[in-house]
Amino acid sequence: MTFRAAFFRKIALLVVIAILLLPLFWLGQPSTSPARGARGSPGGILAQLRDRFGLSEAELGEIDPTSEAMRLTTLGLRGVAANILWTKADIYKMKKDWTNLSATLEQLVKLEPHFISVWRFQAWNLSYNVSAEFDDYRKRYEWVIRGIEFLKRGVRYNEREPKLLWDVGWFIAQKIGRADEWKQFRRLFKQDDDFHGPRPIEERDNWLVGKEWFARGEELVEQGATLRGISPLLFFSDRPMCQMNYSEFLAKDGIFGERAKQSWQRALEEWLQYGDREFPTYEGGTVRLNDKERFDQRAEEIWAELDKLAPGLRKKIQDEKRSRLRPEERLALDTPPEARTPDQQALAFEAQRKVHVTHREVAQRITGRHRQQALKLAEEAEKALEMSSKIDQQRTIVNFEYWRMRAQFEQTPQAIEAREYIYLGDEAFRAADLTRAKQYYDLGLKKWRELLDLPEFPQLKRDGNTGRELIDVIRNYQRILDARDEPWPKPFILQDIIDLHKDSVPDFKPPS
Repeated sequence: MTFRAAFFRKIALLVVIAILLLPLFWLGQPSTSPARGARGSPGGILAQLRDRFGLSEAELGEIDPTSEAMRLTTLGLRGVAANILWTKADIYKMKKDWTNLSATLEQLVKLEPHFISVWRFQAWNLSYNVSAEFDDYRKRYEWVIRGIEFLKRGVRYNEREPKLLWDVGWFIAQKIGRADEWKQFRRLFKQDDDFHGPRPIEERDNWLVGKEWFARGEELVEQGATLRGISPLLFFSDRPMCQMNYSEFLAKDGIFGERAKQSWQRALEEWLQYGDREFPTYEGGTVRLNDKERFDQRAEEIWAELDKLAPGLRKKIQDEKRSRLRPEERLALDTPPEARTPDQQALAFEAQRKVHVTHREVAQRITGRHRQQALKLAEEAEKALEMSSKIDQQRTIVNFEYWRMRAQFEQTPQAIEAREYIYLGDEAFRAADLTRAKQYYDLGLKKWRELLDLPEFPQLKRDGNTGRELIDVIRNYQRILDARDEPWPKPFILQDIIDLHKDSVPDFKPPS
């Protein structure tokens, strides 16, 4: 190639490079703010898209000059550098080199301040994994708080990410409130002036502080932020659940009376507000958890209307279906539930399904001028039952009915007094005052009996959560009697609870 040809080739390449730079400039031109005597510019296409979708650095959160400088020095290899730092962090964790671990995490988050997984994973590492390496609960608490503070920094850099706000609330509420050393953690948390600043001591309960962070996350979602990685049903349940847990822990802290009642009242109000929210379902559409009873009631009304249009028809159809059952299925169906063998229970379940009569079956057998009305009612009933079933599925996920009932019965004088007496009995037992322990337990069991017999809560006796809790109470009462060398009282005041729930606690041996 001659010198002249090589020269022209270089000129052509420079021209091509210049042409290619024009669209890059058009796409990547930064935006500028208006200044005195000059108009601002919206910038190129990428800058405009960042502004439109809130992806600019300023809109995502705080801007750290050190972080920006680090990303520039990686020369496009930021991902590689982040992987190296992540690996180093794991190595330092395995070596229990906490100083270098902290330093590596600092480098990692400065390099990738908007990589949400870094903040979430490493905060969990600090609060749950690293903290468990220490024997002293004060040191464990220190690392739990380090993980929470790490998350709070992540929130500052990612102000539009509700999941990080949710994580802060979860760590404060659940890690501090549910750890094995929850009593010590809750006490240290209330005494932690560095964490709380000027917050009054009575507002430093971990459940209330966690609730505030959950509320901030809810507010962000309601303002239009995208919720990723968690269903709305669970996301919005944690704030009212914090109030439930706060109310529950008041009893563990020995606080009863009017304060306990007001706390449970607020828990019920917030739970019902949660039930009024619309949540998406797996099948499509939305439901409100509070609406199940309304749909059930409408289905029952239609049942009565159809039976009024054709008296006795539903029973006739059911008898026809029953006549087609096998003899062993009819026998299982006629056997009282408590007397059925395991095989009969399965047969009875299948038989009940076979003899069930739907609203549509009744409507289709109605003739004459009421037929169209009956078909329309049956269709409405099917829709109501379908909605009720969808709501029931969602309720089961968050145990909605139990917590609604719990917040209701905990407000009663019987529940408040029962918990106070049992608390005083436990304190007396720990102090080896067996006489007072038994006296308090006798009073507490009596109040539980009164509560269980209230007509407002017919399902309370069979509720599994309440049953397991009462089995633990009964087991403690058994220990007190054993320590006093006293026989088991007959009849026992909560014998029905033992009969219903004795199998729900594996290591419980019913007293004889």
